[in-house]
Amino acid sequence: MSIVSAFRRVGNKLYERAFPVYRPLYSAYKVCADRAERQLIRSILFPGAVVVDIGANIGIYSRFLSRCVGRAGVVHAFEPSPENFRRLESATRKLTNMRLSQAAVGERSGRSHLYLSDNLNVDHRAYPPGGDSRDTVPIDVITLDDYFSPGDRVDLIKLDVQGYELHALRGANRVLHENPAGKVILELWPYGLRQAATPWPDLIAALEEKGMVIRQVSAKGLIPFRQELVRESVDWYTNLFASRE
Repeated sequence: MSIVSAFRRVGNKLYERAFPVYRPLYSAYKVCADRAERQLIRSILFPGAVVVDIGANIGIYSRFLSRCVGRAGVVHAFEPSPENFRRLESATRKLTNMRLSQAAVGERSGRSHLYLSDNLNVDHRAYPPGGDSRDTVPIDVITLDDYFSPGDRVDLIKLDVQGYELHALRGANRVLHENPAGKVILELWPYGLRQAATPWPDLIAALEEKGMVIRQVSAKGLIPFRQELVRESVDWYTNLFASRE
């Protein structure tokens, strides 16, 4: 077992049995681990911005995004897991610029199932993981095109949904078309994308077809995304930034 895997398993035990201890520890870990992403987000957001947080989990990023957009802005946060959503509500109940939805974001609105991980609260999935038997719970699924009214402004879409990113983006075609200055930050996890029946080149192609330039988020800032370096191993992932600028 890798050090990261061991850390995550210990963290999940704390989540289940000592959440008041887990939350500040996990928050501190995310501040450190996601330093580059947070610096990028601070540089592109502004007071009054409208942000979509897909896969909000327990609200660590949602709270950060709330501070970035200020009281005049709005953060629309989506989380389908009942337990995580309860934690998300608790974490953001005093934030007046938050709009919470207990739902997954997909390519079609309706009902579906969430496949729950016994090991990691951050690894519930909106598709059946191959070779992994999991308990399920029924969930709502909504497209961003159904959630937002025509003409609504969206400045940033942040996605971290364990390989379900392309499904979510397919349901946001109108929103992305109507917001040419809108930007996307997402996790590229090729292993999960393939399990969700959406190979990672399809995700890249979908963004490029929308006229977006794709760059990789690194400790040195934004760098060119080199597709030849992508790996489909379970432990390989990176974060991408897509924009029309």
